[in-house]
Amino acid sequence: MITLDTAIGMFMGLAIGDALGAPLEFTKSREPEDYITKYASGGAHGVAVGEWTDDTSMALALAKSLIENKGEFNPNSVMDNFCEWYLNGKYSPREKCFDIGHTTQKALNRYLKNKEVPYQGTGDDEESGNGGLMRLAPVVMVSATPERAMELAVAQSILTHGSAKCLNYSRILAHELWHGASLQRYRRYRHPLDIPREQVMSGGYIVETYQAAMWAYCTTNNFSDCIIRAVNRGYDSDTVGAVAGMIAGASYGYKRIPKHFLDNLMWKDELQKTAIKLYELRA
Repeated sequence: MITLDTAIGMFMGLAIGDALGAPLEFTKSREPEDYITKYASGGAHGVAVGEWTDDTSMALALAKSLIENKGEFNPNSVMDNFCEWYLNGKYSPREKCFDIGHTTQKALNRYLKNKEVPYQGTGDDEESGNGGLMRLAPVVMVSATPERAMELAVAQSILTHGSAKCLNYSRILAHELWHGASLQRYRRYRHPLDIPREQVMSGGYIVETYQAAMWAYCTTNNFSDCIIRAVNRGYDSDTVGAVAGMIAGASYGYKRIPKHFLDNLMWKDELQKTAIKLYELRA
């Protein structure tokens, strides 16, 4: 079950993995001896040290809606917050939306034309991106049962990503995050550990993102090694890092996150306060 330590861990882990992977996005996989192990600047989006991208911005927008609605999921409220980020850069350190996914952008544009329909995700298998997976930590953190966590994970995904794969993987990840610390006991059975590193794909397809993040978790034994291994696969490195960070944060807890990852993370205090508020609303 979720504790305050694992709740803060998964939320901060999301942001840390996102920020660590941001400058590596769209790059090729690195060999272990060339791994990036600390925050860097630059990359496709010219990020600053410790700056995170759309993954954390959307998670924060979702979190703020849950807090505003006292832990209840209000789809219009969430979509309005997403649009505030999309149009005005709210929930972004640089006060500008960047790195938004195509499926997410199309869903938000549809919503802006018809706000009576908040659930804008389609069932099209071609739109099985990772946009719903990368942001779901907040709904797990406010859930007192794994069943509610899975229900809300699906609901928040359908806002922008409604394919069967998106819903199934959101449900799976929510269940795993809710059980947090228990992951360490059965991870050896959850994913084959002998997959060659070269065969682990890390693109924006939801199946690849989930598998790459879980591979990074299952082949390491601490928070730092997990997210470092995840982001250095390259390609959609920020989102793979965010998902791996959620998993590792929920498993190892906030207290076991290395201090340097926290000290240099943008909006650290705001993210921590938000995580605590979410946990206090669980029902």
